Amino acid sequence: QCEGEVEVFIHQVWRRVLLDSWSLTESSVVCRQLGCGSVLNFYGSSSSSPEHSHDSSGELQLSTNSQLQLHTTAVNHLPWLVGSGGDCAGRLEVFHSGSWGTVCDDSWDIKDAHVVCRQLQCGVALSNQQVPAWFGPGSGPIWLDEVECEGNEKSLWSCSSPGWGKHDCQHKEDVG
Repeated sequence: QCEGEVEVFIHQVWRRVLLDSWSLTESSVVCRQLGCGSVLNFYGSSSSSPEHSHDSSGELQLSTNSQLQLHTTAVNHLPWLVGSGGDCAGRLEVFHSGSWGTVCDDSWDIKDAHVVCRQLQCGVALSNQQVPAWFGPGSGPIWLDEVECEGNEKSLWSCSSPGWGKHDCQHKEDVG
């Protein structure tokens, strides 16, 4: 079910993607990042309902050739860095199953940091903070632990780990 309305989570709010700023290129990026394969089709439909009118002039729909749902709750695994005042440094948090959570620092190394920086379009990692919770402890679930990347993966979700929510950590071990 890799199809549906595309929204992004910005500044703690879900926002619809503006129709006039979208192309096959962006559709391909979304499908690839969600592990949905290549784009089968995408289309827009205008909306004048009050819930949509303040955000955009239309809604964007797209379909891909795999089995991940792509709409508000399916922008799962979206990573971001918080606690530093910038976009390319901070505590790593990921959105999974409707909640933001953290990643534990067990086995975390510079190769894992390189993958996250690449995924966030921040270039290469300059350092891998070895101080536990350098950017402060997070809250909510600890989503990943024992992450093992080779360093050439396109996203953190391509790296190995025991699985979502499986950990033996506390927030004082959050990756940053």
